[in-house]
Amino acid sequence: MLTSDKTSPLFFGLSHIGQVFSTLWAYKIGNCATYDPIKINRINYAKKRFTQEEPNLKKIITKNKIINYNKIKEIKKHDIIFFTYDTPINLNNNVPNLKFIEGNLKKLLSINFKFKTKIIILSQVYPGFCEYIIKKYLKTKKIELIYMVDTLKMGDAINKFLNPEQLIFGCAKENKKFILSLFSKFKCKKYIFSIKEAELIKISLNLYLFFSINYSNILDRFSRSLKIDFSKILECLRNDKRIGKHAYIHPSLGMSGGHLERDGHYLKKLNKDKESINIINNLIKFNNSRKTIIEKILNQKIKKKKIKILIMGLSYKKESFSIRNSIFNNIINKKKYLIEVFDSFFNLKKTKLKISKNLNYSLRNNDAVIYNYSNEKEVKILKNFFKNNNKKYLINISQNNKEFIRNNSQVINIFARENTHISR
Repeated sequence: MLTSDKTSPLFFGLSHIGQVFSTLWAYKIGNCATYDPIKINRINYAKKRFTQEEPNLKKIITKNKIINYNKIKEIKKHDIIFFTYDTPINLNNNVPNLKFIEGNLKKLLSINFKFKTKIIILSQVYPGFCEYIIKKYLKTKKIELIYMVDTLKMGDAINKFLNPEQLIFGCAKENKKFILSLFSKFKCKKYIFSIKEAELIKISLNLYLFFSINYSNILDRFSRSLKIDFSKILECLRNDKRIGKHAYIHPSLGMSGGHLERDGHYLKKLNKDKESINIINNLIKFNNSRKTIIEKILNQKIKKKKIKILIMGLSYKKESFSIRNSIFNNIINKKKYLIEVFDSFFNLKKTKLKISKNLNYSLRNNDAVIYNYSNEKEVKILKNFFKNNNKKYLINISQNNKEFIRNNSQVINIFARENTHISR
């Protein structure tokens, strides 16, 4: 059994980021330990009941390099602690629950550590949050806070952890040797800023994506007014080096997951400039309007008091499960729509929605299908069904199968297939 000591880091908090960091730290670097004040989180982690947002995490082999503590006093043995709680988000208004983060930091900072201890915070917070925590709770020089910018991507967190583009820290410059030693197996560029600067970098990265998504959707709406499919021109935009191949420039039904919206909230909260606050408010309002597209199509096409709908693929993407701030909330939360869900990739038992047990039966028994994603077998079933059926509607919102069946009035493809260059 692993004997923990102060040379191995401890990961405090076992939500998404804590599960990813601790498991992959053991896989890539070596021994570590975990603790979570919430008992069910400790039990689920020990049994490898990981978040559905990272379905491949349970396949990682750590070879008994992780010790899981059940008592908070046991973490005194460590002098390096990663605070790895994702900041919870209120599902109704996307306001981050920083009281949860503050409360758990308070618990951690109240411990009488045996050694001079560095606590590395990875939670998503606003610029100035760590300064507030230091002033309010840090009463000893035995503890030093460091802020690390989390750049994990939901559904691709394993790759992002193992092969980061860069590592960014907020701390005193004197920590350079400590940072280079602790992260020596990561060969990417490493940066040290002040804590507040590092916090700003984190929300700046997300806000760039926030604006990119809204940029795409604004142009998509404009293009539709010209009877043009914006999706078709995306490759030409990405070929421009000022935009780039990895840009978030595909139209969508709005942001989901809550992470980008959270940083939009921070920008509104801290910003003193009324004009830029108005811009953010209008973008949030515009983003929310994108989520009404499905409902408008349903009401236009199906004239019934109650509309039965099958959703194929409930998450915002097939690589990662999350229904936080879902694009389907508009229809799920209204009594007019009777919802059934089918998902090839994720376990939906906790959703409280009616779950389809037989796809063919569900296709026959619903007025409309909203297709988001599935495996290839189900794609064939769906195509065959709609080639021979003119009484049902298929609303295709997929980013992977953008043009399911063309020239069929019962099939509404929300997004067009991108045009590629003629040399292919």
